[in-house]
Amino acid sequence: WAPLVAGQRVWLFDGELTELGSALVEAGPFSFLKLTPGHLEVIGGQLSDDEIRALTSRIVVAGEALPGALVERWRGLLGDGRVWNEYGPTEATVGTCVFPVETSHEGVVPIGRPLPNMTMRILDARQEPVPVGVVGELYVGGAGVARGYVGDPARTAQRFVPDPFGEPGARMYRSGDLARWRSDGAVEFLGR
Repeated sequence: WAPLVAGQRVWLFDGELTELGSALVEAGPFSFLKLTPGHLEVIGGQLSDDEIRALTSRIVVAGEALPGALVERWRGLLGDGRVWNEYGPTEATVGTCVFPVETSHEGVVPIGRPLPNMTMRILDARQEPVPVGVVGELYVGGAGVARGYVGDPARTAQRFVPDPFGEPGARMYRSGDLARWRSDGAVEFLGR
């Protein structure tokens, strides 16, 4: 929706992955690209540095953990803060938080801080907040959280729980994902 709201076009690719890089170059340039890390890796092998620079000035990566080694070439070519790692389950309108990649990262790139009107909580088995650096389950809340699963009240009750830290009536989605807070306030995704 972001390109449409800003008066830009949306381009969807329906070809083979072996053709993705050349198709993007032919259709570009783009204001930004939104890809999975897997797609980023594929087109990284298909495009030259000059083609990448001409293709876009910003990339949003989402859908799975983003390895720091994978993003380093893109950050180097596009510049610091031009590649963004995004996290968000479908149950929370997909975009929950972002992390602009401004430095090199060993391991997985953090998923960042909540977007406006969203919350992120890392809780233990008793649904109590964990300290910085301690692994817990990631819960997301805020305006983007769905009301539940259609026709599945039992699953809804299990995954969409009251938010004891929010406004009265607030709910949060229990993602099942493991995460921890970093000392700088960003969240690290550790897996399921």
